[in-house]
Amino acid sequence: MGRPNLRFSDVEIVKEKLCVKITFSDMAAGGRAFFIRLLEPHFQLIWDEPADFILYSHIGHGHRLHNGIKIYWTQELYGPDWKECDYAILPKLVSDPRAFYLPIYAFDQITHPLFRKEPVDPLAIRAAKPYFCSLLCAYADRSTRERQRFFEILNRRRKVDSAGAALNNTGFRIPKQRRYQTKVDWIRNYRFNIAFENRLCPGWTTEKLVDPLHVFTIPIHWGDPEAFRHFNPRSFISAHNFPSLESLADYVIRVDDSPELYAQYVQATPFHENHLNEPFQLERLVDFFRKIFQTPIKPVTQKRWFFPFTKWRLVKRHKLPGQ
Repeated sequence: MGRPNLRFSDVEIVKEKLCVKITFSDMAAGGRAFFIRLLEPHFQLIWDEPADFILYSHIGHGHRLHNGIKIYWTQELYGPDWKECDYAILPKLVSDPRAFYLPIYAFDQITHPLFRKEPVDPLAIRAAKPYFCSLLCAYADRSTRERQRFFEILNRRRKVDSAGAALNNTGFRIPKQRRYQTKVDWIRNYRFNIAFENRLCPGWTTEKLVDPLHVFTIPIHWGDPEAFRHFNPRSFISAHNFPSLESLADYVIRVDDSPELYAQYVQATPFHENHLNEPFQLERLVDFFRKIFQTPIKPVTQKRWFFPFTKWRLVKRHKLPGQ
């Protein structure tokens, strides 16, 4: 018998795998590698053009040359333009069924240091951390004002070592090579880390919260006020629980001076009940793609109102009849 005659354009079932005609556009190598590793075990991918599905990011405009179903992905706070994409994979929460929540820390998939398999000895951990608090700040502008303010407030109470490109007071700068490993190797020497995000946005939780937890360093977090939904609030200090940055700084000093309080934080499991949180579970993202691939829709790029007379219409690679 031949293959089952089940088709949506060039999507069909072959040996229990969906056969998907797909391409990338405007996406860096790291993003492409991530999605290939994610999708290849579950779908038969055909890398050809014209493609039925286009995975693209925000770093260019090449996606405008395509007419297929477009899936937008970013690790920044740039929101999707629903006049240009049909679905979106975002690091912030968006109340729209076309959007999937994938925070930056889940993209990296470094989960093993977050599980606590053995009882934690807080005295041994503290003995291995000779320094008080650390900060890595790549730049200082209006978007990082809260981080700058808190650094100054806490640093007046007790010395905070800053080793980034901005606010550097150490004479040492974390090199870009092997960035993650170099970073955690440095902050593991500190009892606390200032983990202030650039923006206050629902769902916007990055590696700033997660990386310190990898090495039993207590994050002082400002960012998504509901980060506690995915991470145990006993494992980090949330700025949103305090009326001011001054009171937050006072509390950090109190924790540092109290062996009992310090032990409560480092003994807490980063995950609720030591179970992997939902954003890390990439099978949910596979299901999101499966739904996309199996749901026939008219791509937004093929809707008449979308085609103004612009250079993109003139050079569009895969034109529709009559364009």
